[in-house]
Amino acid sequence: MPLHEIAQFIEDKTAWEIGTDLFVGHVPLKTPAGTGPPERCQALLENTPGAVEGQLPDRKDKMIQIRSRSGNYTEAKADADALFDLLHGTHGWNLPVLTPGVVLLAMTVDAIGTPAPVENPNEKGLFVFSTNYLWRIEDGEC
Repeated sequence: MPLHEIAQFIEDKTAWEIGTDLFVGHVPLKTPAGTGPPERCQALLENTPGAVEGQLPDRKDKMIQIRSRSGNYTEAKADADALFDLLHGTHGWNLPVLTPGVVLLAMTVDAIGTPAPVENPNEKGLFVFSTNYLWRIEDGEC
């Protein structure tokens, strides 16, 4: 499913780096560098199943949750808002090709709501904002 393509798309459009401060599927206990994840980071999660339409077999509607975390409330909110501004209401994105022969088009990207604090702070003193996005994806490109 296109979670890794979405992560690569975000990395290509921002300063976030996959495996360093942009995590796919979960926030690891240790990064590839062997250290713990930074306080300030983004996590792309698949916490909701995607939808399919029987009449459009090449279309996949993918729900993605992005959690923006920081040791500072204002910084976590600003990170979540920046991703919201980048993604919400956009359309016609060709996603990066990560698997030969798999070409995906993000027809539209819609946030389900604005970024909201979900850990304010958590037990480690970190602030987390969450935003859910619906990516309407089909095979092909524009």
